[in-house]
Amino acid sequence: MRLPAFFAISATALFAACAGTPDPGHNPNGTWIGALVTDQGTCPTERSSTLRIRGREILFTPADGSQVLHGTYTPGNQHYHAELAMTDLNHHPTAAVFNGYPVGQAIGGIFGSPSCRAHITMTRN
Repeated sequence: MRLPAFFAISATALFAACAGTPDPGHNPNGTWIGALVTDQGTCPTERSSTLRIRGREILFTPADGSQVLHGTYTPGNQHYHAELAMTDLNHHPTAAVFNGYPVGQAIGGIFGSPSCRAHITMTRN
């Protein structure tokens, strides 16, 4: 096989593979992984965080720990929201919240809790 033909075939295969990855703005279903970056406070940055969107269900697990934030996805909506209601030590209601949005082929977002504010960029796993 000639070298130019090989490169043409390789480039076509690469573009076809890239075209097969759905844009999160149109199809966010799947598992997304990224690391929280602390903006303020003390955030769980020791491990990657996971966002799962499956059908109408949204789950966000900061630092893949024991807290799981839940939300509902509306098809066509380019906003991904999940939260976990909690009670602080003084028995006052509080929450951990994730708000995400598509950024090119990734999902960006903000995570907030009483002790943390962080941003994150996640790629499809």
